[in-house]
Amino acid sequence: MTSLAPLFSPLQASLDNLSAELKLLIKCQTNEPVEAEELNATNWPLFLQLVKSHRMIGGLYPIIYENEWLPVEVKERLKTIYNQNKLRMLTLTAELLHISKAFQKNGINSIPLKGPMLSYVYNGDFMQRVCHDIDLLLEPAQIEKAYSILYDEGYRMMEEVYATPKQKEVYLANFHHYCLYHETKDIIVELHWRLLATQNILSFPNAELWKNAWVEKISGINIRLLSKYDNFLYLCVHGGQHQWKRLFWLNDIAVVIQKEEPRFITEAYDLSKQRGIGNYVLQALQLASVLYKIILPASIIEEIARKDSVSHLSKIALVHMNALLSLDKQEPFSLKTLREKVSRFWLHYTSSYYYGDLKNVVYEAKAYFINPAYWSVFAFPDKVFLLNYVAAPFLWGYHFFQKFKKSDL
Repeated sequence: MTSLAPLFSPLQASLDNLSAELKLLIKCQTNEPVEAEELNATNWPLFLQLVKSHRMIGGLYPIIYENEWLPVEVKERLKTIYNQNKLRMLTLTAELLHISKAFQKNGINSIPLKGPMLSYVYNGDFMQRVCHDIDLLLEPAQIEKAYSILYDEGYRMMEEVYATPKQKEVYLANFHHYCLYHETKDIIVELHWRLLATQNILSFPNAELWKNAWVEKISGINIRLLSKYDNFLYLCVHGGQHQWKRLFWLNDIAVVIQKEEPRFITEAYDLSKQRGIGNYVLQALQLASVLYKIILPASIIEEIARKDSVSHLSKIALVHMNALLSLDKQEPFSLKTLREKVSRFWLHYTSSYYYGDLKNVVYEAKAYFINPAYWSVFAFPDKVFLLNYVAAPFLWGYHFFQKFKKSDL
């Protein structure tokens, strides 16, 4: 039997540094025993805020609703949050089915990503998860038609992403979705023409995704879904690109592993190596094992132990996970906030390197030169479009300090 020490030992200091409230949240999710001193040390308002910020209520409340050691007022607040999320998930599910039906009527194929369908496939209902929007993958040639249909439904771009033909060309080549909002329904829909903006580096071939997709019939509507392997690899990369700062992304990984066959992990990892995303998967597996007590195959444990880069990635993820509340909060400009920005900037690029190689870092750096937010402030005409890249560093600085200025209001 392989020892779990290679998984835990490199992360021990980072695990010890997790807040008491985050440690308790993880214990609640895994239904572990909790000591009296842990309860006495808990800041309950902070605990409740973490439940919401980490978006854990969907799977958490069904586990702990009969828990005797939770304070009554905390349990009642959790019940309220859970019921609110159930209503929200039902609303999003109904809108997802409505949009899918409208697309099918117009000959548009779509694949829901994450969201209510992920909960349905692995939990048997649409509500054991939290999500704030609807993500749909479409074939690139059908994006504009789909956008037109949603426009007629009342959806509008959340922000202008291009205003000229060249800007549109650059945006479509370097980004991967439109973000639309329906003000009356208070629903965000993201239309993806690729799974990832970095799909030219991280291999998720569109043709293969559509070929591997399977169909589930819900309320008389045929819903296409990613294959279980494509879905799992996407969840690993998506969580990694967001630094795993929200615990519910890791919870998705744990749920999938627990519901799939034992061989699934090794088969998924073998496929991830072919696609150049092996470290994303190993990081997700290490974090799931350490925080959720997921048992991994010996070959995977050995692979994680062999790669120092994976534990470095997991340490960075734990830092972000522990600092989520401050990451979400915009604070006034000061030397402290500047240091924090620089630190996060460094961690982001360090992660990019550990996930792959310098190609990842170069791609991430390029993103600072291609940003639709810059074009809304100032943009050169299409005939001299290259000059926008020269102006980009100055516009980045302008936006950087504008954020602090707004937080002072």
